[in-house]
Amino acid sequence: MFCPECVIGIKRNTGVSGTCERNTVRQTKMADNNINIPLLISLLEDSDEESDAVGEETMTLLMGAASSLPQELKAKIMDYTESVVPFYDDMSFRRKFRMSKGTFHILSQYLKDLPEFSFDHPGGKEHVSVEKQLLMTLWYLGSCDTIDKMGDRFGISTSSVIRCRNRILAAVNRHLKRRFIVWPNAQKIPEVEEHFGQRNGFPGIIGALDGSHIEIKKPTLHGNSYINRKGYASLQVQAVCTDDMLFIHIFTGYPGSCHDARILRNSDLWQNGPNLCGENHIIADAAYPTRKWLLTPYRDNGHLNAAQKKYNKYHSSCRVVIERAFALLKGRFRRLKYIDASVKTAVIIIMCSCIFHNICLINHDDVNEFLEDADMLDPVLNPICVHDNYNDEGVRKRDLIAAGLI
Repeated sequence: MFCPECVIGIKRNTGVSGTCERNTVRQTKMADNNINIPLLISLLEDSDEESDAVGEETMTLLMGAASSLPQELKAKIMDYTESVVPFYDDMSFRRKFRMSKGTFHILSQYLKDLPEFSFDHPGGKEHVSVEKQLLMTLWYLGSCDTIDKMGDRFGISTSSVIRCRNRILAAVNRHLKRRFIVWPNAQKIPEVEEHFGQRNGFPGIIGALDGSHIEIKKPTLHGNSYINRKGYASLQVQAVCTDDMLFIHIFTGYPGSCHDARILRNSDLWQNGPNLCGENHIIADAAYPTRKWLLTPYRDNGHLNAAQKKYNKYHSSCRVVIERAFALLKGRFRRLKYIDASVKTAVIIIMCSCIFHNICLINHDDVNEFLEDADMLDPVLNPICVHDNYNDEGVRKRDLIAAGLI
């Protein structure tokens, strides 16, 4: 990493060679405009993200260098994507754009092949490359930066940032959702079932279901309906994932005040669940109704027998994967901690984040870094479902599995 003194005395638009350790470089003399603009921005960025490692003296030097910039240079950093990003190592790239370089290049290739990014007509303004649009979108999803700040970083206007972001999100949602969020087919189901079964022997599981709240700005229209039991405005995300945290079903857009069971009944999963699961099942917590294809835990009234207690323990051990999946999703894409956008845009942001989540997992991106960033478990916001909670087929199947676990 370069120390702040390195920024001073390196002319703009020149290559950066060599590295040095902080506090060990010789002092250099500042000349007018002899500041490496992209490098300065990168250092300020690192200072924000690694404040524990940056001392007061270092920050003073960085901010002093920044304050010496002419006003016209403060407005836009024109070559961040071209002059800084290519020199990031994979760890730095992943920390900033929330996926590896390899996954980024695979994803950008998917997008280049789409009609939305066919720039073969002449005339007009110079087009922003697909790679730059994708970098901006990933930065938006992975950070809490304002649109204005992003415009400064990427050297374009705020309106262009929004257009590029919306173009990427719309294309991903339109073309890649059906490719990367898919229910396992008949050939894949036995493999998924086996992976769940390897945890503790609980048979027949092909997915874990749960809901999560995404905090949003309170809408002006029907705003109170979005206030959840914790007192903030949110959108609900209903998801099913496999044992490796891969989402196979996503349903989102309902206000935070809605109960998980109501959202399930209004989703396509409620109608299609029996056919999708066949003789298998997905598992969920006690907020959901029990069905032959949807198994929930026994309600602990203090009188559970040994088989029921063991069933609940094994059930919980397998169900934790969906909580980890949400933790990874929110840890990787920090914009999901709070979305300051319209409900329509927020729904697309959530869906595209889930698609990117799957693409990263499919390409074996490291997950530990982002799980550490996340709150591991969402708070339980819904009471136990008591209305139409059980049916005979579901109860019988649950009892048979409980008896078989002893």
